[in-house]
Amino acid sequence: MCGLRGAMSVCFLAAVLSSAQQSEDWFPVTAGDLALKSVPGNPGAAAVQLDYSDSTDDALRSRFIHHRVKILTEQGKQYGDVVIPVPQGYTISDIRARTIRPNGNAAEFKGRIFEKVILRRYPEKLTARTFAMPEVQVGSIVEVKYRLMWEKYVYDTTWSLQHDLYTLRERFWLRPYQGPLQTRHGGDETRLSYVYSNMPAGVTPKETGAGISLTLENIPAFRPETMMPPEENFKPEVRFFYGGREMESPESFWRDIGKEWQEKAERFMGRRKEMETAAAEIAGSETDARQKLRKIYARVQLIRNLSYEPARSRAEVRKEELKSNDAAGQVLSRGYGYQNEIAELFAALARAAGFEADLLRASSRENRVFDEKLLSEKQLEWELVRVKLGTEDLFLDPGTRFCPFGMVAWQHTSVPALRLDKQGGVFVVVPTPSAEQTVTRRTAEMTLSPEGALRGEITLEFSGNEALQRRLDALDTDEAGRRQEMEEQLLSWLPPGARVKLREAQGWDTSEQRLTARFYVEVPGFAARTGRRLSVPAGLFHSPQLEISGVSQRRYPVYVPYTYEEIDNVSIQLPAGFLAATLPNGEDVRLPSTRFITTSSSSGRLLKVTKALIVNSIYFQPEQYPELQGFFRKLKNAEGEQIVMEKH
Repeated sequence: MCGLRGAMSVCFLAAVLSSAQQSEDWFPVTAGDLALKSVPGNPGAAAVQLDYSDSTDDALRSRFIHHRVKILTEQGKQYGDVVIPVPQGYTISDIRARTIRPNGNAAEFKGRIFEKVILRRYPEKLTARTFAMPEVQVGSIVEVKYRLMWEKYVYDTTWSLQHDLYTLRERFWLRPYQGPLQTRHGGDETRLSYVYSNMPAGVTPKETGAGISLTLENIPAFRPETMMPPEENFKPEVRFFYGGREMESPESFWRDIGKEWQEKAERFMGRRKEMETAAAEIAGSETDARQKLRKIYARVQLIRNLSYEPARSRAEVRKEELKSNDAAGQVLSRGYGYQNEIAELFAALARAAGFEADLLRASSRENRVFDEKLLSEKQLEWELVRVKLGTEDLFLDPGTRFCPFGMVAWQHTSVPALRLDKQGGVFVVVPTPSAEQTVTRRTAEMTLSPEGALRGEITLEFSGNEALQRRLDALDTDEAGRRQEMEEQLLSWLPPGARVKLREAQGWDTSEQRLTARFYVEVPGFAARTGRRLSVPAGLFHSPQLEISGVSQRRYPVYVPYTYEEIDNVSIQLPAGFLAATLPNGEDVRLPSTRFITTSSSSGRLLKVTKALIVNSIYFQPEQYPELQGFFRKLKNAEGEQIVMEKH
């Protein structure tokens, strides 16, 4: 996915380096800044970023961000609504902002700052500080600066060189941490390394006695595309990481960390006799190998998964009497554990039951792809289990809450994982589940009025990754939040003006059953009436994938998080005296990795319409786009075909 990557490593000794940090004063306002009215190469741009400065001091555990944006059009006034993301583990301070009027005078922000959740995908939650700048108008400049701080740890810094606005000038600086770090080889000197990707030709960071710096000018805005892979994989970046002598090469790093993970896991999985007794009790009289493994998996999924609960203070831990688990047997007996502890418990029980089971350390593609040259163990934080079942390699994800047997959460599929062994391990690719494992089924039982209004019940059923992701997201909300999200999801599929009300939802707290929801639905004006005729579109449900069909060409691949199927069954009871006069011909359109089938039929006053969409790949290269575009254009046309009814 990514462009050519380079890797460099530099060792910083314990000597204190002099600081070359950028000034924290307001940027000077120049006549050129005030006179600027357009963006080079993009005369209609709403705004331009005049300056962006990122100064990180790992010795002080501080990162100072300073930027300013010139408003060029009425649409650009949106940049007066400031949103500052605050990563987990950080605190924010010293927020200052001002609006520079077109005449050069400044109005400093004195208003209220709010905290807002901007990303909620369990177990992650990203908050931000938000506020509205005063006196924002076309020609004004919005300038914001703030400081991020952290404690105890050294975080791996990333410089992202491309933004959503054209940037005239940007400067990056990092002062390395100089103190001791806990490395795998005691007494090592602290080493800072970095990798970079997608960089402009001839642009590399500069190393000086004061740290590492990078200065750029005239950086084009990043222009994302609908349904593209995570943007970070395509933006120019520099990513830093710390370590000891294990940083000498990627091969030695992953070998050493693999050995450490393997030894630690084997100690944790512990005494085999204890696990054999537990596995026998769980399996009972079951003799079928797959069903026996399924029983073990189901038992482990019942363990209280602390990784999916809010972080606790030490006082809260003491109050709940939660103890650290030192062995898999304790996870089972105490009934709680963290994600990887639960995965290791499952592996231990599977081995005790006679299965060949290996642990894997998996990467995630949710935000970016794995980079073997980025020597950070944080890239492989998730443990999966591979079980040999006859000739089949079964990849399982027991540590992810609600993950069904036979599946792996989508973030950890189609990506490298380190399969651990005594020598450290080997990299394998976790396979992508097939489309039939993730199904969205939409069933509508509706009645059409003579005036053209559609009313009735719609049932949604989700399985596989669709159900898993919704269940995980729901952990961070209440019943009202679940209701709202379900209703908004259905509304996004229905024609404008539809009204929905959730009647019931079942299956939130299980991994094996479908997640189902029943709604009462009204769609005013669904049918158009002309004299004695009514006409309705063949498609009640809109496919969001159709959004890609309006673009003539693409620079980036088309990407979906997981393969899937959508199956629609719509039954419509026609008004008294009306019968179907014209029905669309069914369609069956295929590409190597996609297919859709549509049918329509009538029997008396009952009209039935079906659609099945299958997407069995997650990644379509730009050169495949014209064919894919044609596929979804045909689907859109099929959904829009008219069914005509006449009154007899």
